[in-house]
Amino acid sequence: MLIGLVGTPRSIDPNVRPELLPDLPQGTVLRGWPSRIGLFPSSPVERDMQAIGHLEAGLCAVEGGARALVLDTLGDYGLDALRNAVSVPVTGAGEAGMAAAARHGRFAIVTVWPASMNFIPRSLLRLYGHEVACIAIHNVGGQEDLANLSGPQGYLARIAGGESAVFARIGTAIDAAVDAGAQAILLGCTCMSGLAKRLGARARVPVVNPLLEAAREAVAAASGQPDTGAVLTARRDALSRMVDALADLPEEACPVCVAE
Repeated sequence: MLIGLVGTPRSIDPNVRPELLPDLPQGTVLRGWPSRIGLFPSSPVERDMQAIGHLEAGLCAVEGGARALVLDTLGDYGLDALRNAVSVPVTGAGEAGMAAAARHGRFAIVTVWPASMNFIPRSLLRLYGHEVACIAIHNVGGQEDLANLSGPQGYLARIAGGESAVFARIGTAIDAAVDAGAQAILLGCTCMSGLAKRLGARARVPVVNPLLEAAREAVAAASGQPDTGAVLTARRDALSRMVDALADLPEEACPVCVAE
């Protein structure tokens, strides 16, 4: 079963997120469909523009044979639009992850994003009804980390490689959240998926990998469904033209969306 990971960074091999496969049914194939819009969602303006890019990427995934779609972002960019535009199941890492964390009781989000990006999870906590259950957002990353993103010594590479200092900062944040009363931890970026099991092994409470939760939901929803999906929107051509207008702009580096 081919599952389309929508919005996976362009820098990651299309056969992505191998850490998820042991926890998914045999025969599951994960493939990334990046957004062609290279804008980094640093404010609500760019976030909503990026939703258009994720919508188009999702349509491309369905046209490419995906039997279900998973938004490979905690921000769930374009989730509602995609659900209205395709015939296959669509799950969001933010929606699935927050629901899974809330089932454990009070939870905290630990993220490698800086605090300036907290508008994204906060808006989803309100949307999905988990504001009360989420007791805090702990930010491991700082604005200074955004100054050196790329290259072998950049923040991206350090997270991707699970650098001991970065891993320790995440672990310290998890410990602080648990000490403050969190009964579960939600990882605040799908780029942390590759570290989820290691973090869970050292934590005193469950650590929820939102990407895995969304992938599980997608596979379950697609089981028993037709082998082929369809694009339902009549705006396919117009959407492509909108994205074409932005696709040639230089890609803005994401400070945290990296491979394991």
